[in-house]
Amino acid sequence: DMPELELSAGTEGLPVANLLKQAELVSSTSEAFRMIKQGAVRINGERVEDKGLVCEPGSTNVYQVGNRRLAKVTLA
Repeated sequence: DMPELELSAGTEGLPVANLLKQAELVSSTSEAFRMIKQGAVRINGERVEDKGLVCEPGSTNVYQVGNRRLAKVTLA
């Protein structure tokens, strides 16, 4: 079953690498950057190519790293 998480995005939003780390989909932000570079990170099935992407507060998306690490994350 997919974990469902709620993370705080603050007012500025949450950078995608920090989100992946907080959701425990990666062990570090540098791993997150590496996975994005390899094309292994998806949001709602769409590949993430911009490692500077900032995720907006008030959104709920499915974040995926590789084939097996998935989480549904709501940003508050």
